[in-house]
Amino acid sequence: MKSKQSGFTLVEIAIVLVIVGLLLGGVLKGQELITSSRAKSLFADKSAVQTAINAYQDRFRALPGDDVNAAGRFTGLACGVQGAGASAVNSGAGQTCWSGSGNGLLGNVAQAARLTAAQGAAITAATAPANEAYLLWQHLRAAQLIKTEGTGPGEIFIQPNSAVNGYTAINSAILYFGQQPSTLYITQYVTPGNVAQAMDAGNDDGFQNRGGIRSVGNGTAAAPNTDAAGTAYLPGNNYNVSTNLL
Repeated sequence: MKSKQSGFTLVEIAIVLVIVGLLLGGVLKGQELITSSRAKSLFADKSAVQTAINAYQDRFRALPGDDVNAAGRFTGLACGVQGAGASAVNSGAGQTCWSGSGNGLLGNVAQAARLTAAQGAAITAATAPANEAYLLWQHLRAAQLIKTEGTGPGEIFIQPNSAVNGYTAINSAILYFGQQPSTLYITQYVTPGNVAQAMDAGNDDGFQNRGGIRSVGNGTAAAPNTDAAGTAYLPGNNYNVSTNLL
């Protein structure tokens, strides 16, 4: 006696395939929404810093970081913790907000690597004019226009975290070939390629080597700084995304 064999009908297989397709589409759409949200947050970081700088200039008639009167403008406690260790933090001892040169630009500090707290604590009145790109953050935080990342000595100088686990730096130097002349440039370091692509496409032309937003992959200034052809972002790479600020 033959046993009856049963299997899936074509209709059942089609239904399963449709369900799988819908699930995959939902996952991909969810990833796209997450990337878009992170890109918007990154651009919001830029806008927030720009607003803080404008507010400082309106209030004090000086560029933060370059402010020649910063040393006498703020209380010591607002300018960061002095010394090292818990005793300095607990004592409430403050340090001076170092003044800048007052020339309308930021001293062009190389910022390929993020400042450490120890390096920030080592900035002195004598070295301040050469470190105005770091003084900018001290001045903005002393004016309570942006938050301080930490409370330890020197941390008031550190470039703030970005929305995508990198950091934000500001300078007066043109970093990448083809950028338009400007007083200040903002660069968001260590930005994932998919987020950089979404940010660039949403606010510029989507290419790392063209338009107002310029980027460089993995921190290496190579071919993607010419206008010959559009160079796309690679999802597996990190990029330093730079644009005019003022």
